[in-house]
Amino acid sequence: MRKKVALAVVLSISVNLLVILIGSCDGNKDIVVPADYEQLQLGRFLFFDRRLSVNNTRSCATCHNPQFAFTDGYKRSLGAYADLHQRNTQPLFNLSYLKYFTAADSTLHSPLQQMDNPLFSDHPAEMGVKGNEDKILQKIAADKNYRLMFESLKADISWENIKAYIGLFVSSLESYNSPYDKFVRKDTSALTISQKKGRQLFFSAELKCASCHGGYNFSTPEITNDKGDTTFYFNTGLYNIDGKGAYPAYDEGLYQLTKNKADMGKFRVPSLRNLLFTAPYFHDGSAATLTEVIEAYANGGRKIEEGIYKGDGSKNSFKHAFIKGFSITPEDKINLISFLQSLSDTGFTNNPAYQNPFTGDETKKK
Repeated sequence: MRKKVALAVVLSISVNLLVILIGSCDGNKDIVVPADYEQLQLGRFLFFDRRLSVNNTRSCATCHNPQFAFTDGYKRSLGAYADLHQRNTQPLFNLSYLKYFTAADSTLHSPLQQMDNPLFSDHPAEMGVKGNEDKILQKIAADKNYRLMFESLKADISWENIKAYIGLFVSSLESYNSPYDKFVRKDTSALTISQKKGRQLFFSAELKCASCHGGYNFSTPEITNDKGDTTFYFNTGLYNIDGKGAYPAYDEGLYQLTKNKADMGKFRVPSLRNLLFTAPYFHDGSAATLTEVIEAYANGGRKIEEGIYKGDGSKNSFKHAFIKGFSITPEDKINLISFLQSLSDTGFTNNPAYQNPFTGDETKKK
């Protein structure tokens, strides 16, 4: 009997073993199984294969390029039909440290749940799968190598399994060897003097960067709400278009899900790892440099002087009270940026296990 691998949720990741939780389709108890090399390889091939898009123009890796820490370098990307995406592409690494898997949807708790968006969404269409599910499956099934890989794993070629194996691959992407990581592991020479000064600033009571960007992945807030629960979504005052707290209509953050006005402009705290590779910054890619990011926070919110988004974000009525602004000298700004850059892991972006397995134009075949 062929396996149906469904609802894989990452529990923990180690160097030698990826442990996943498999929820069976028939309601049986969850079981823990190892993701072996064959499973990860199949997921890697699928991740880089443009045949998973309706017109063979996009793969997962089109937007999630390993050279950019699995982002793409654009403010907002284009989908298979050239529709502009809603947000800046999120990086893919250390997913086991995430509680939520998109910038502004608190209902998505696993890579598999999130994967429905790029595959099947049509507002805008990203991969353009919706309405073309059978056609695309036929392209995959027509490939002898895929038939052999699925057969070896005793798995059907189905969307359920395609998502599961891609989920295994992206859940295996680990970044843990930046200069800062080496410093934490007692290599005091791993950071420059400037980076060490920036580290002090980052964790200081004046700047309080770590209050939002805490934990191993620099993405876990220490701030709680009035119920004592961790706050994962913040309005940081990037916009204040009408003087009443408005954000651009194409992306109003968590508000688009909850319709609670207090959620206007709230977005998940992102990881600060690999910032050397993931520009531009913010949920919409509206900051080209880390200098722009720091200046926005120093101001207590971003002030846009002209254009359709003109407004002073520091006066946004929905901005989190924690975003108050701070004073920073030009030298300290340089040191802070230097520290943030030390969180970047070149070994991650160059890891052979994470690169495109196709050697020619295989993914262009129809």
